[in-house]
Amino acid sequence: MKKQVAVLCVLSLLLAACCLFASAGYNGSEEATRGLASGIHYMVSLDDDTVLFNKNETERTAPAAFVKLLAAIVAIEKWDNLDEKVEITEESLSLVKYEYGVRTVNLRPDESYTRRQLIEALMVYSANDAASVIAYTVSGSLDAFLQLMNETAQKIGMTDTVVASVTGFDTEGQYTTAKDVATLIRYCSKQPVFAQAFSASSVTLPETNHNNERTYNADNKMRIAAISDYYHASVVGGKMTSTAKAGECIAVTTSQDGYAYICVVMQGKMADVDRDGMNENTALTDAKQLIAWTYNNIRYRVIATENQTVQIVNVLAARDGDTLRLVPEKETSALVPSKASSGSVLIEPIADTMPEKLSAPIRQGEVICQARVIYADQEITTINLVAANDVRLSMFRLFMTNLRRVMSSTAFILLELAGLAVLILYVVMVILKYKQAKKPNLRRVEGGRQDRS
Repeated sequence: MKKQVAVLCVLSLLLAACCLFASAGYNGSEEATRGLASGIHYMVSLDDDTVLFNKNETERTAPAAFVKLLAAIVAIEKWDNLDEKVEITEESLSLVKYEYGVRTVNLRPDESYTRRQLIEALMVYSANDAASVIAYTVSGSLDAFLQLMNETAQKIGMTDTVVASVTGFDTEGQYTTAKDVATLIRYCSKQPVFAQAFSASSVTLPETNHNNERTYNADNKMRIAAISDYYHASVVGGKMTSTAKAGECIAVTTSQDGYAYICVVMQGKMADVDRDGMNENTALTDAKQLIAWTYNNIRYRVIATENQTVQIVNVLAARDGDTLRLVPEKETSALVPSKASSGSVLIEPIADTMPEKLSAPIRQGEVICQARVIYADQEITTINLVAANDVRLSMFRLFMTNLRRVMSSTAFILLELAGLAVLILYVVMVILKYKQAKKPNLRRVEGGRQDRS
């Protein structure tokens, strides 16, 4: 049985080789990935976690201002009333570097803003003074807030992230991955306050005793229609950032035609990718290329139906026949290129999950093993394979199966040999006794003479 399962799996792999073609979608699509210039990218469905594109998504890299998204969710979860006012103090501004290029919203001591306004300033404009005030207001010190940020990162599944600053400036021992950034955005997007700020185009802070009312625009250029190199209509929210170690970075959420995705690109650069004499941000151009290709080509399609035969396996002691069809547990849909042929999606049983042997009785719908759904050499999802029908037990076949098993066992063979040896010995003894009985009898005659008979 084990041998037969292995043969069937090999045949499945050969079928896969015939069905798949190297130029089809996802990472294998030349059209989708041609010319990508950034070192890291990761695009995943918000609907079913399907990974569409991934390159170095688990490589550790500097997180840049993505740490501010983590700081924001920590504050949102810690603060009950976001409309409560926060008094700005000298100490709470102590982390701010007032240098050229460092973003602030000009917070001053003795001013007050609501918690919500500080979170929006942090997320929409990436304000470093807002980050400093939030850290001290939530935890009382930078160290305590950083500990809280790292604990939150682990809690939400950012298993390869360590934060050592609240602003995102390059700091020794600080890192994340594109996959962890996507995990963070997925988690945070379920929080309405975060989702609203993540998609806001600007933030307005009120007039105070030190400042007039002022408005700051978001830095997500993928949402600005006037910038054709980067704009894509599907982009809902996002964050741009860069540092020397992180390179140019972008993380966006998209939604169009009923499909939603997260796209993260890191380790980008400024380069003249379209040869127009002007440098472009490759993190943004790469993100736009992947997003545009996905919406133009990828659709949900039914890839497995409940009555689709995936595998035929042998069954011991079955009353009606000795094989069983394995079919998908339920109808399954997945994201595949809309132009893909039906034969280019392969369902391949996972040999390690297949029982060594199948024996009756088996109920219809009983899970037998798992299978990979593969398109263009990429695993799309995993499904259960179940029995297509009931398999009834035959007592006679069960008896014969057990008899054959017993007769083929080592103990039985040794017993047979022992019995044969006893039989041979018995036959030899019978033969010897028979020969002894056939020998002539010699009689003694009186007077010393013997007669020969």
